[in-house]
Amino acid sequence: MRSIDLQLPIADAAPPGESDPAVLHAAAQALGLPFDAIAAVRVRRRSLDVRRRREPAWVLRCDVFTAGEPLPGDHLPTLLQPLHLAKSIGNLRPIVVGMGPAGLFAALTFADAGVRCILLDRGEPVEPRSLHVRDLRIHRQLHAESNLCYGEGGAGTFSDGKLYTRSKHPLVRPVYERLVALGADRDILVHAHPHVGSNRLIPMMKRLREALLEAGHDLRFGARVDDLVIEDGANPRVVGVQLATGETLVGGPVLLATGHSARDTYRMLARRGIAMQRKDFAIGGRVEHPQELVDSVQLGPLAGHAAVGAAEYFLAQTVPGSSVAGGATSTRGVYSFCMCPGGFVLPSPTALLHLNVNGMSNAGRNSPFANAALVAQLAATEFYLETPGDLDDDPDFGAHMAGGALLGVALQARLEQAAYTAGGGGYMAPAQRLTDFVAGRESVDLPDKYSYRPGVAPARVDRLLPRRIVLALQGGARQVERSQLRGYLTAEAMIVGVETTTSSPVRVLRGADRQSVSHAGLYPCAEGAGYAGGIVSSAIEGMESARAILAGAPSR
Repeated sequence: MRSIDLQLPIADAAPPGESDPAVLHAAAQALGLPFDAIAAVRVRRRSLDVRRRREPAWVLRCDVFTAGEPLPGDHLPTLLQPLHLAKSIGNLRPIVVGMGPAGLFAALTFADAGVRCILLDRGEPVEPRSLHVRDLRIHRQLHAESNLCYGEGGAGTFSDGKLYTRSKHPLVRPVYERLVALGADRDILVHAHPHVGSNRLIPMMKRLREALLEAGHDLRFGARVDDLVIEDGANPRVVGVQLATGETLVGGPVLLATGHSARDTYRMLARRGIAMQRKDFAIGGRVEHPQELVDSVQLGPLAGHAAVGAAEYFLAQTVPGSSVAGGATSTRGVYSFCMCPGGFVLPSPTALLHLNVNGMSNAGRNSPFANAALVAQLAATEFYLETPGDLDDDPDFGAHMAGGALLGVALQARLEQAAYTAGGGGYMAPAQRLTDFVAGRESVDLPDKYSYRPGVAPARVDRLLPRRIVLALQGGARQVERSQLRGYLTAEAMIVGVETTTSSPVRVLRGADRQSVSHAGLYPCAEGAGYAGGIVSSAIEGMESARAILAGAPSR
C-alpha cells in the first residue's frame, strides 16, 4: 500500500469516488504502473482547490493497493461498542449534565465500558424541541427551557452540523465513524470540511437516544440542574445534583457538559465556590450575503456547478487595537465564525427580552443566502461596555461573583438586551447594510430578501456593540475586501445583531485528572466549561472526561 496525492479536474456532477475509473487511472499514472495493477484505491481526504481559477481541481489523498496486496476492509464500527473490561467498575453511576455532543459522547463511552449513567438535560427531545424552535421563528414565542441552545443534541443540532476541526486528535475519526453509524453521510469521513446538516441531525438524535436507552442509561428531559450536592469538609466533593423539581440525585461523579449558554448554571457554580475565571471570547454580528454573490466571488466560472455546491469562506484579519482596561493592545483579531453556505440566520436567545443570533444550514445547503458571524476578539481584561468597571457589581447578572469571573456573562446579557430593544421587540433583529455599518451611518432600508425570521428592522448595529469592537469589525471588513474576499463589502450584504455566544466567556478550572481544582467529583468539560468549541472537539471532550472518570473509579 502506498499513500499518494492526486489532482483531478472537476468534470462530473458529483465528486470523484474511489471506484471512478478516472481515480484509478490517475493512481496508476502517478505510480508509473499499468491500470490493471491497481487493485483498489481508498480516499482518505478530499478537498477542492479553486485558487487557480482556470484549472480548479479536486485534491485527493489516497491509499493505493496493488494486485496481490491484502485489501482493507470496509467495516465501520457499530454505534455501541462494548469493551468487556477486565475489571468491574463497582457501583459507579455517573451523572451527566447536558445532552450536547460532550454529554452524548460521554454516555456512549460509559456504554462501551458497561457502565450505566444518568443523563440530564433541561430542554426537550428533538421532536418537541423542533416545534419550540418553530414557535420562536414563526410565532415569536420563546420557550426558555427548550430552544436553539437547550435540548437534545445541544446547540449544534440547529447550527449546520459542521464537523471541521483543525485538531489532529486520534479521536476525531472515531467521532466521525459513530456519526456515520447514526446515519450521517459516509462522505464526512473524507471531506476536508465535513458537515451533516441540521435536517439530518434531528433523526440522528432519535437513533442515538434509542441506543442509549438500549444501553441502560437513564435519560431525563426537562430536568434542569439548579444545585450541586456537596459533601463539605477540608476537601469538598460533589456527590450529586438537585433538580428544579426539587428531586435530588446522589451518585456521581458529576460530568458537567452544559454548553455555553447556561448562565444560571455559572451563577450557581459561583455561589458554590467552584473555581472559575474569565476567558477570552469574541463578539460581533452575523453577516448575510446572497449565496450567488459568494459563489461568484469564490468560484468564478465554477459558480453553480453541481459537484461543487454552495461556496463557503473563512476570513481572518488582524487590525490595529485600541486602549483596553489594564493596558493597551497593539492588534485585535477579526474573523468569520460558523460560516453557513446556503443557510439561515436564526434567533438563539435563551432568556426573555434578550436577542442574539446564530446560523445554520440544512444538508443540501440550498438556501439562497450565505451567512457567517463577523467577530472581534475580546480579552478577559476588557469585559466592560465603555467605562471600565461598569459591570463589576451588576445585581442582575452577578458579575461580581467568583472574583469577577462572570463579567463576560454580564456583558453578553447587556448586549442581548440592547439588541432586543433595537429590533423593536418580538425577536425582530436589528440589522444594517454592511456598507453602512462600515461607514458608520444609518441604513434607510434593508435588502428586500433575507433568511432571518421573525424579521429584521433597520437599526444602528454599529452602536449596539462596544466602540472598540465596532472599530475592529469595520477595519477588518475593509481589509477583507482589499486582500481576502473582493466583493464582501457590498450593499447587498447586511449585518444582523448581535453574535455573543461564539464561545464561553468563563473557564471552570480543572486539573490534569479533569476534576475541578476546588471540588473533587465534578468534571467540567467541553464548550460550557471553556475547553472546546464545536461539535467534534466537544464530543472528544466528553469522551476523554468519561475515560478519566472510568480510570479513577475504584474496583469492586
